[in-house]
Amino acid sequence: MAFAGQADTSPRHILVVENIAAQAQMLSHILDEEGYQVSVVDNGQSALEMTIRLRPSLIISGVAIPQMSGYELCRQIKAGPGLSPVPVILVTSLSDPNEVLLGLQCGADSFVIKPYERSHMLARVEHALSSRDVAHLPEDGPPAEIFFHGERHQITASRTQILNLLMSTYDAAMQRNNELHESRQQLRERTAEVLEANRFLDSMIEHIPTPVYIKDAAQLRYVRINSAQEQLTGILREDALGKSDHDLFGQEEADRFTAQDHRVLASGIIEDIPEDRFFSHGKGMRLLHTRKVPVFGEAAEPTHVLGISEDITEKKELEKVIADLHSALKVRADDLEATNKSLESFTSAASHDLRSPLSVIGGYAGLLEKNYADRLDEKGLHYLSVIGKRVKSMARLIDDLLSFSRLSLQEVQKTGVDMNGLAAQVAADLPVSGPGAKKPVIQFGLLPPAPADPGLLRQVWVNLLSNAVKYSSLTANPQIEVSGRVEGAEAVYTVRDNGAGFDMAHYDKLFEVFERLHTEQEFEGTGVGLATVRRVVTRHGGRVWAEGKVDQGAVFHFALPV
Repeated sequence: MAFAGQADTSPRHILVVENIAAQAQMLSHILDEEGYQVSVVDNGQSALEMTIRLRPSLIISGVAIPQMSGYELCRQIKAGPGLSPVPVILVTSLSDPNEVLLGLQCGADSFVIKPYERSHMLARVEHALSSRDVAHLPEDGPPAEIFFHGERHQITASRTQILNLLMSTYDAAMQRNNELHESRQQLRERTAEVLEANRFLDSMIEHIPTPVYIKDAAQLRYVRINSAQEQLTGILREDALGKSDHDLFGQEEADRFTAQDHRVLASGIIEDIPEDRFFSHGKGMRLLHTRKVPVFGEAAEPTHVLGISEDITEKKELEKVIADLHSALKVRADDLEATNKSLESFTSAASHDLRSPLSVIGGYAGLLEKNYADRLDEKGLHYLSVIGKRVKSMARLIDDLLSFSRLSLQEVQKTGVDMNGLAAQVAADLPVSGPGAKKPVIQFGLLPPAPADPGLLRQVWVNLLSNAVKYSSLTANPQIEVSGRVEGAEAVYTVRDNGAGFDMAHYDKLFEVFERLHTEQEFEGTGVGLATVRRVVTRHGGRVWAEGKVDQGAVFHFALPV
């Protein structure tokens, strides 16, 4: 590359006139790679002086250059003595049709439209160099006259120059046409994409079950609503679009809605209205939870207001019903607590009051038996025996009743309980059911631990194991199996015996207080044991159930959350 001030007489010497450094460097690089000798200047005056001094083979010049425009530079070169054969290519955007006329008037040989492609520029350079000897042959006749934009212009350029320039213009037009075609194709593709996106958006908005609407920012008129909004308001969209709130609703509601919209547009932030009363033409008075969102355009100013409403009428009514139920339940719970306390007090007092006369009866029955047994006949001694047994049974019932009533007062203190040790200890402490009864064989499986109150849970094992011993005592080979397992979030424990069993038809009475499925003559008891088991297990958040068949044994299960 040769710079200003360097002489170069190469027949392939090209002078580049460009004041934009990046474009000058790019063009120089293209020409260097093709083997041309390149000189670069950045203004018209320097370019004219270098042309006079070096006589380059070709000049490539921009039109908007300092000190002298590209058109003026070309005119002076074409008018200068001995310089007219130097071809001049003007690089322009060709944004104004007058540029073609200016190019013809100044005698330019060709145009190259920027931004240009490398191949197009090189083709123009080769053509200009190859036709330089032919382009300026003298021609006879008057100057060409052109009628352009209502004015007549005389052109002194040669026919070859005019033809080259017009061909350059045609090439430029074709290039622009191709670019326009590509742009139109891209526009069609982008338009199709936008239409598809709009269809998708429209479909989404239309099928959202929540009411959605959009108003323009200028006049707050509805420009889009979905079917859920139609159903909420009871107004068809064709009757709502293009209308304002004052056209559709009452004065008070319209003023309130409009004030909300103005606040959103002024602040540019979302406004949340937790509860907004609204009269629907189809549903009457409704309660809405509405969010209003500003929608911004390219100028960073809100152009629309997006509204999203949720009908919370039923939700609020349900919340009120639930609150009323909670209040009623609290009153009921307080009443139950007071009733329980009264019952517990009554039970305690009644038990105490019953225990005193019962002790007197038992004491006098004992004295009769001790001091007057020899004076009573067999029937009298039987009566005394029955009185003694009934007194003892009544005493056990009172004790069981007191223990059962105290379960409601005793706080549950949960800790990790070793079920294997607890069940084994209870079994070891159990007495044999009665005289002549066989001691059962108790088999223990592995029992999983569970969080529970050890004292309360001991009563569960005592009642279940003592019942199993009692009701299997009349069988030839009493067998009791104790097992456990973990099922999901529960630890399940099972006590199985091969004793008297029970009829499942009476299952609903099994865990009730004072309900017994066997007579006192068959098996003694108070009817409180299984009720105690259920009370303890349910206070731990667990459950209890059983299966049985008459004379084929019974199985009792209880489950505790782990």
